[in-house]
Amino acid sequence: MTMALSLRDVIFVLLLLFSDFQVQGSDGKTATKKGSHVLVITQTPHSTWLTLRLLGRTLAARGHSVTNLMPDDIYKHLITKPPQDKVKYEGVPCDPGTLAAGRAFEGHYWEGEYKNLLKTVDVLLKESSKSCEAILLHLEKQTARGVKYDVVLSTNPEFPCGPVLARYLGIPSAIVYVPSTTFLFGAGNPIPLAYWPVMPSGFLTEMTFKEKIINFLFYAGARYYLGVQCSSFDFIVHKYISKDTSTEEILYETDLWLSVSDFTVEFARPTMPNVVDIAGYNSVEPKPLPKDLEEFMESSGDAGVILFSLGSITAGMPERIEQVLLKAFAQVPQKVIWKMALDTDPSSVKFPPNVKPMGWVPQTDVLEHKKTRLFVTHGGTNGVHESVHHRVPMVSLPLAADHHDNVARVVGRGFGVKLDIFTMTTEELLQAINHVLETKSYQENVDRAARILADQPTPPMDRAMWWIEHLIRHGGLPHLRTRAHTIPFHQYFLLDVIAFFVAVLAVVLGGLVCVCRLAYRNIVRGKQQREQKEKKDN
Repeated sequence: MTMALSLRDVIFVLLLLFSDFQVQGSDGKTATKKGSHVLVITQTPHSTWLTLRLLGRTLAARGHSVTNLMPDDIYKHLITKPPQDKVKYEGVPCDPGTLAAGRAFEGHYWEGEYKNLLKTVDVLLKESSKSCEAILLHLEKQTARGVKYDVVLSTNPEFPCGPVLARYLGIPSAIVYVPSTTFLFGAGNPIPLAYWPVMPSGFLTEMTFKEKIINFLFYAGARYYLGVQCSSFDFIVHKYISKDTSTEEILYETDLWLSVSDFTVEFARPTMPNVVDIAGYNSVEPKPLPKDLEEFMESSGDAGVILFSLGSITAGMPERIEQVLLKAFAQVPQKVIWKMALDTDPSSVKFPPNVKPMGWVPQTDVLEHKKTRLFVTHGGTNGVHESVHHRVPMVSLPLAADHHDNVARVVGRGFGVKLDIFTMTTEELLQAINHVLETKSYQENVDRAARILADQPTPPMDRAMWWIEHLIRHGGLPHLRTRAHTIPFHQYFLLDVIAFFVAVLAVVLGGLVCVCRLAYRNIVRGKQQREQKEKKDN
């Protein structure tokens, strides 16, 4: 049997095939809304800037127009040479102070006891809100010229400038940050205080009764202070947006929360549909090391190399702590790479022969190197996940912020040990280094975690890109937001329901008691009447 195809049939088949190709291309890359305008807000000079920069660069490489706005003093500090990417970086004119406040806050990391910390945070909040208003006025001028954006990407919900600007522009917003208490509460996440330690407790998931009390107090303090932090931006909201809302309410309207975490490291807890884990987003194919560094690595022999880095907070290290580290590293058989502050002169410190000081270290490439044996770290979020990804156990020296909580996960998962950097001795550091290097379980645990971390349906950066582009395509994701923030405290924890059942139980028990008492009285009265009757009869 033969079948002749008419011209109409041929056209129909071609259209069907064409539409099928279009559907096949809707995997988040080919069907992405290209040419979208992404606004990135940077307000601090800390490591969160690196996260925003990498996400911005990746979005720009995918065809989006990305503008990164920041206070002028932050811009001059961070952008010291022409950027080698497609992102447009702009410094917004405003009163200087944001950079100084941010660096002063970071300077408190070396105090240990956090003297005057709240005062420093208040100054940072004040300067951040002032620069946020300056950025808003800058956007107002851009809007008058016809400039439009499709989404706002920011970090650190404790300084919620990004969501405020998104509300002003009438566009969706996304926040990328570590899973702090503020982050999770802002996303509407349940926070099970019985087994999930909040920042900055530094507890393990198995807490004693005393630790649970402290954990609750940390949560209550973080919850209260979130309101204080948000209120610093209320004058912007009331002046430029509406007097009928608040910064805190706007923060809760954030559509997407990109969490720099993964449950290979993070303790298990419930999460929400608009919270997306992207730890490992900065993982890239390792590149060959510079010739001098490669020669240094290879010269280590079987002993290998220890990488020491405290990230961006190496500057300001007290001399006593520096000497403890130098004396310990001088006694190990391994070669040591010492990540030092960029503005530090290597000749100002007497380094042992086996220590190589470097102002900039290609950290992921060094961690990937076959000669790397150990990572001595402060426990920063990115560093911990990079170390796990590259299968390197850790000796952790937490200072402040999220360090203690990250390190608690490192210890809890068996990836390494923890020391108090403020009180440790040379002998204690040496013992910790030798203990981790000589105990096979640490390497085995980090190897297993690395395999799990790598076994994902999509790479973390691709996942982050898909969700940001998904947000852009649909102009917001309100269907993923929880109602938790609109429910009063007593209703959220079902205190009204519990009170109802307690009342019902009280009524039932009260009724039973009354019935029993009445029955008892009747029995006693009947007995007394019978006894009286018997006496009369006698």
